[in-house]
Amino acid sequence: METKRDMKVKNEIKREYGISLHYQIRLKIEDLLQNSSFSSTAIPTEEILAKDFGVSRGTVRRALTDLVNQGVLYRIPGKGTFLNKKTLSTQKIVIFSPWLFHKEPNIVDNTYEDVLLRTLRKKVMERNSTLILKNLCEEEIEFLNATKESIGMIIMNPTRNQKEIIKRISSFSIPAIVIGANLKRKDIDYVASDNERGMKKAIEYLISLGIKNLFFIGGSPESFDTDERLESFKKICKEKLIDYDFKVFESDANWRNEVINLINTLYKNGKLPEGFITGGINLSLYIYEGLKMVNKDIGKDISVVGFDDFPICRILSPQLTTIKQPLELMAEKAIELLEERIKSHNKDNKQIILPTELIIRNSCKRR
Repeated sequence: METKRDMKVKNEIKREYGISLHYQIRLKIEDLLQNSSFSSTAIPTEEILAKDFGVSRGTVRRALTDLVNQGVLYRIPGKGTFLNKKTLSTQKIVIFSPWLFHKEPNIVDNTYEDVLLRTLRKKVMERNSTLILKNLCEEEIEFLNATKESIGMIIMNPTRNQKEIIKRISSFSIPAIVIGANLKRKDIDYVASDNERGMKKAIEYLISLGIKNLFFIGGSPESFDTDERLESFKKICKEKLIDYDFKVFESDANWRNEVINLINTLYKNGKLPEGFITGGINLSLYIYEGLKMVNKDIGKDISVVGFDDFPICRILSPQLTTIKQPLELMAEKAIELLEERIKSHNKDNKQIILPTELIIRNSCKRR
């Protein structure tokens, strides 16, 4: 039986510009796992691996965490880190995400990014592939490495200021699917939700309640979703002859403070609208907080509709009316499309736009 020292490594790690140490170590460990008779014994400790590779324990820990997040390894507190043979595969699928990844593989079910990542990971593992998570904002070298070591990639939520990345997608040597951004172009495969239709449903519903003026609050102007929602909001309000206003906060702003300050300003100037539509769950929470600070009853004095439907929407007081995106279905369709592309590179590009649903609760009431 192997011991923790049986998986020996050679100190071949070289510091190269543009290629991180933890990335190199992760590849070395994966190679060792693939090409040894390693069984269920715990892999060497961080201390042993750090000594063998000639790097810090922190660097080794980051490489191991990547492998845990991919499902290649799993941890048992107090016992060690073990190989999950069910998911160790030579077929790798890379997911580029703009979000920071969780330190542990357990993902909660209450944010947009968590639902997408959880579902994507589940579907990748169902096809017995290994999942690799990478930062969407890294250097071009990350994309080059991905095309060499994987059979396909999924790019989550690219932003409008990442034009070079988007332009590069159509020329990748492996299939690449974009998820969560309506790019409005025919040369790239992507899966997104119908923001315009969702916005129209929300506005028409609010109008049916007698509301005559609306305010849209969004975050991240570089987001494709935010841009599409804002443009749809303005277009539909004009068509319906509804008075409207809007505010979009920068990504690096303190959204809570921005929302509360905005509501205070509107309140002091006597310009609070009859209804708010927000571009995401966090903004909805801050709207609730801000309106309660100026003693306005949500659902009675002012109606609120938010994008995305999570469990917290049902426990807010009052419960939040939402425009629900089919997040799990988006992830499933992305994997299906990627599978199709892996099997055949010759098919025409597909743009899948999934319908949204208006979930009516008591944050909106007839005036």
